[in-house]
Amino acid sequence: MVTASVPEQSRLGDGSVADVLMLGTAEWDSPIATNQHYVARELAHTTRVTFVESLGLRRPRLRRDDVVRMASRARRAFGGGNAAPAHRPRPPGAQIVSPLVLPVHRAPTFPVNRALLRRATSDWLAAPRPRVLWTFTPVTYGLEASADVVIYHCVDLLATFPGVDAVAVGRGERSLSSRTAVAIATSTAVREHLAAVGFPRIELLPNVADVSVFTAASRPVAERRPAVLFSGNLTVHKLDPRLLESVATALRGRGEMLLAGPLAAGGGSFDSEMRRLEELGARHLGVLTPARLAEIAGTCAVGLIPYAINDYTRGVSPLKCFEYLSSGLAVLSTGLPSVRELAETNPHVTVADVGDFAARVVKLLDPVSNTVVTDRMASAAEQGWEGRGAVLRALLESELGRAR
Repeated sequence: MVTASVPEQSRLGDGSVADVLMLGTAEWDSPIATNQHYVARELAHTTRVTFVESLGLRRPRLRRDDVVRMASRARRAFGGGNAAPAHRPRPPGAQIVSPLVLPVHRAPTFPVNRALLRRATSDWLAAPRPRVLWTFTPVTYGLEASADVVIYHCVDLLATFPGVDAVAVGRGERSLSSRTAVAIATSTAVREHLAAVGFPRIELLPNVADVSVFTAASRPVAERRPAVLFSGNLTVHKLDPRLLESVATALRGRGEMLLAGPLAAGGGSFDSEMRRLEELGARHLGVLTPARLAEIAGTCAVGLIPYAINDYTRGVSPLKCFEYLSSGLAVLSTGLPSVRELAETNPHVTVADVGDFAARVVKLLDPVSNTVVTDRMASAAEQGWEGRGAVLRALLESELGRAR
């Protein structure tokens, strides 16, 4: 990675190196913090950041959670973009923008959405240069034309997610490939996809985690229990419900399954699946703050990544790998390509086939020493946002230097 320093005369009046417009794929106050939230926090150390909440790549349905989400978006849009988030602090000096756009990204709605988005981002469009578009979505409505530097941060194979407008995603990625300074991929599968689309420069930066929060809450072996934990979005689009049922069944009389996170945030379902798991003895802890999740994880034995293997998940790089490891947990995953790569160098990460998964869970409940727990934590120590933030800020400053 090339490091660079922006001269003082190139900085903005408040000392920022640039005005960054970040197009997200989620709301700022979404139940689970993801890559985009951490990147906004880290860039805000040296830049002015305007975080634009999701433009709605997944078409909403007449479901209660979608209706509630749309009503909440309308309230934020009419109430101003700087309303205080409910539970996720806004980085100092950052803005949060909630544009009211139509969740259909085709020719008939394009002019309307473009006008609405430009109105919502008018402060950035009028900001002094240098201006940066750092986008997690390829659907940008041409905002890249007003940026000095464009970075496409691709964390998923978006077009493969059920309900997402794959045509709009594909069209947007092809357009961005000719305008983007550098693309960031979070997994090898995503990098291969971006290369096939035609992005000329791609940085591979797998997801990391807020490891310091989890390390601080990790407990010694004597204070742990035979419990396995899954934390994340509970949805059939990602998880393998039958696999979870087999684990819950195998744990009867041996340990406990804990599930933490929202039910089907972003689409899909999980209500009936959760009822079945609870019948088998699993406990749903709901949506936890990072600090509370770290407290729970620090008393468990195994962290699960029980994902179904499909076109979408083959591009996923689960940051929960490093949350689990920094809590001192063993990690057990299905065969996600990104986790297989990690398991080749980390002995505390195990990949198992569906038929062997439940038996592996039970085996990993066997007591270990405090030395093993410490080794697991140490293996994640360099995979935190403090170090990644420095890498991203250096990348941005390097691109600003190239653009001058």
